[in-house]
Parts: sequence; structure tokens; C-alpha cells
Amino acid sequence: MVVIRLLLESWCRAVVKIFNMPRFMALAGLCMTVAGVLLSSYSTDADTNDHIINIFSGIFLGIGCALTGQQTEVIITHFFRDKLTMAQRIVRMAPSVGNCVIPILIGYLCTIYTGDVVVMIYGAIIMQNCVFLASYTRPVYIEKVIRSTYNMLRDAMEDDDEVIFSNQRRNAEERERAQRAAETEEPVPRTTQDEDAADVVVFKSRRNAKEILDPSMQNRENGNQSRFSSDFGSMFDGANSNRFSSNFADSSSRFSSDFGALDIADYGRVSGYQELESIDRDGQVPQPLYRETTVNAPQAVVFADEMTPGTARRTASLKKNFITITNMLLDINFYLYALLHLCTTFSILVLGVVFPPLIWEQNPSMNIWQVSTLIAVAHGSALCFIMLCIVLPKSINEKERLCAAFCVAGAIGFYGITLTSGKSLLVVWCMLASFATAASSILQQPLYNSTLNEFDTTATMTASNAIVAIFIMIWSLTHNYEYKTCFLTASVLQTVTACMFFALSFRRRR
Repeated sequence: MVVIRLLLESWCRAVVKIFNMPRFMALAGLCMTVAGVLLSSYSTDADTNDHIINIFSGIFLGIGCALTGQQTEVIITHFFRDKLTMAQRIVRMAPSVGNCVIPILIGYLCTIYTGDVVVMIYGAIIMQNCVFLASYTRPVYIEKVIRSTYNMLRDAMEDDDEVIFSNQRRNAEERERAQRAAETEEPVPRTTQDEDAADVVVFKSRRNAKEILDPSMQNRENGNQSRFSSDFGSMFDGANSNRFSSNFADSSSRFSSDFGALDIADYGRVSGYQELESIDRDGQVPQPLYRETTVNAPQAVVFADEMTPGTARRTASLKKNFITITNMLLDINFYLYALLHLCTTFSILVLGVVFPPLIWEQNPSMNIWQVSTLIAVAHGSALCFIMLCIVLPKSINEKERLCAAFCVAGAIGFYGITLTSGKSLLVVWCMLASFATAASSILQQPLYNSTLNEFDTTATMTASNAIVAIFIMIWSLTHNYEYKTCFLTASVLQTVTACMFFALSFRRRR
């Protein structure tokens, strides 16, 4: 479940931002979580050892936790602008509240029902979160911004459909007005402004319609001079000074298309471009007309195709991602965040999975209710100290040394669990380990925000989650560890993290 959640967090965050449906995404993640819990009820018997059911249960739980968690983080960043740091700290403190309440509930149910019934009841309890997740919605100010932006664009630029329909209505009105004017034998008023007034033809009525022309046009008509001419035969005739003459058979024709006088084969006179020599010959493949070096070009020359806009966009995106990943891997802040993320995630995994059976192994006389009560007391004592992290300043200047101090406390707590078997000392060491883990998780957010000043969110999250998931997967599959060995590994990891943060706290700040 932890590995799947880590691998899918970045993808779920991208999906949440793309679809922008907070209720649907949150409820979908909740349904996947409940499905994983209910599926685990079929593998509660230790004799069956059905690994396939366990694996799919973990996959469903990981998908549900990743989807619901990322949607919750996005909603928090939308709603809490001024108090975002405080809201993020409270959310990261919520798992400690669950570690205090849920063991008491599960321990009490286990004293009454069997294991599979307890799992089903727990799934029903988780399903009650749909009441809270159904309240997820977009903030009001985002909808106002979208609505005002749309209204501004609509006022600045008319829609194409509206323009088309308005032109159709205007043309219909003009036709009706022209028809009424023709019936009453009145001139039609002009409605189009972009036409030349000298070339307008106006009909007074349908009967005996008379064409009204400009005086200069009328003089040309009387002098048998046509309006249009298309005879290019005399273009190259030096004797004739008029380049555009009208050589037509009928003098009353206004259009002429006599191209007979132009020698098409004699293209050497034409300047400004060169014709292709072999374009009209038989057996030759026509060459492109608009290529610069196609005239007498050697056969070995290969012309490269121009880059399309899509290819250019993809190339620029790949270069940008490559530069982002390169800069991220060369910065020490990324490795600090990945190390703290690994230490926190591994510590939470060990405390949640290994600590209850360790208590039962060290104290065989305790029943399940006493074990659950001991765990709840340990996490509840740590919760009193975790609440002090909320009142920390918004911007922590010495967060490296503060993280180092918390990791030292965690190393002491995890190592103390491996040394003792008494109930009272186990509560003290678990309280210290739980407090250090939760505090490091709270301080992990500002360190994560500091890495986003230069790098992309998706790249940072994906790379760090992949590192943590690979480490946990290799550690879990390498050897069948004892309970104390798991806590010893967590203690060593906390010590290494404390040393790294303390050593790098003396570096020069940028």
C-alpha cells in the first residue's frame, strides 16, 4: 500500500488538476480505499496465506489514499491563501490523531467480533467520510474570476456565430427594404459603407431600368474605350506605347482574353524568376515549383524538411524537462528533501505495522485490548507535543537544525524500543519516536516548498517518491527481518538524516 501510494501520488495530482472535479475525485479515492479494506477481510486467516488477495488489497488502498490525499492538498491550497502554512500543518498532524483514536476503536471491536467482521465494520466507518468529501467544491472566488474573464472576453470580441447571424438578418432587412422601394419606385438608400460611390449601380424601378454611371466612365464608354482589358499580346511590342490594349473582335465587348500574341515558349524575356527546364518534358518527374535550389541541382543533394510546429513544441518541452531534471539533481535541497521523506515514511511504516506485534511478543500476557490501549496512550502523549509545532513561525530560519534535533529524538526513541520490554518504557520510547516522526513530517512541507523555487512540482514529487518506494521495496523483499531489526534500521536512518541536516546547516544560505 505504501509503495503504490508513493508511485501514484504525482500522477494523481496531475489527474486532479486536469479534471478539476474535487467531489468526484475525492469520492473515487474513498471508494478505492474502502474496496481495499473490504478485500483484506478475506485474508485474515493466518493459515490460508493468500498473497494475491493481500497484494490487490494493498494496490486498492494505495490508489485510494493517493487520490484522496492529493485532492485534499489541492483543495487546501485553493481555499487557504493567507493561512496556508497553518492548514498544511494541521492536516499533517491528523494522522497522529488517528493513531490515538483508531487503536481504541479497533481493540474494542476485536473483543466483541471476529477479525473479518471487524474489518468490514472498519470499512463502513471509513465510508462515512463521504459526508465530508462530498462538501469539496471549487472556491467561490475562482468561479467569479472565470465568470468575469468570460464576460470581459465576450464584451471585447463578438462571437463568430453572432456575427454571422447578425449579417444574415441585416441582409434580409436590406432585401425587404429594396423590394419595398422597388414597388414604390423610390431609390434604395445605401447601407454598405465600404463600396466606392462612383461605381454604384442604382435601379430606379423594375421597369425601364436605367444604369447611372460616373461622368468619366460615361466618356470612356462613348469613346469606345473598355473598362477592362486582358490582352497581353502587345506587352512586348515596343512600337505600341499602350501596354494594356484591348484587341477584341467585337468593339462593344468589355472583356478581352486574347493571349495569342504572347510566345509562351520564349520565357527568357521574363525576369524576376527562372522557369524549370524539364517540367513539361515526357518521362521526367515534376519538381516542386517553390524550392530555392531546384534549378540544375545535383542529384546527391538532400533537402531537409522544415520542422513542424508540433515537433518544435515537443522538442522545446523535452529540453525544458531535461534542464529541470538536471538542475534538480545538482541541487542539495532535493537530496535533503528526499532523505527526510524517506526517514519519515519508513518510520511511520515501522510504527504502524511492527510496533503492535512487538508489544505482544515482549508481553505475551497482554490481550488485544491492553495492547490497543498502550498504543493509544503512546500516540496520545506524543500528540500533546506535536500540537506545539503548529505555533511555530511561518518561515523557519533554522529548519535544518530543527529537523536535525527532531531526528535525534526519533533515533533515541526507535533505539530505545529495541532495548526494553517493559510496558512503561515502551510507552515512553514510542511517544518519543511518534513525536519526532510527526514533527519531521510537519517540517517536511517548508523544505518541499523551498525546492519548488527552482524546480517543477511534478519532477520533485516523482523523483523523491520513486527513491522512497524503491528503498522500501528492496528492504522488504531482501530479508525476513525480526521486529527489533526494523526499529534498529529506523534508528540508523534517523541518525543519518540528523547528521546530514546538522552538517548542511552551516552552509552559506543563498
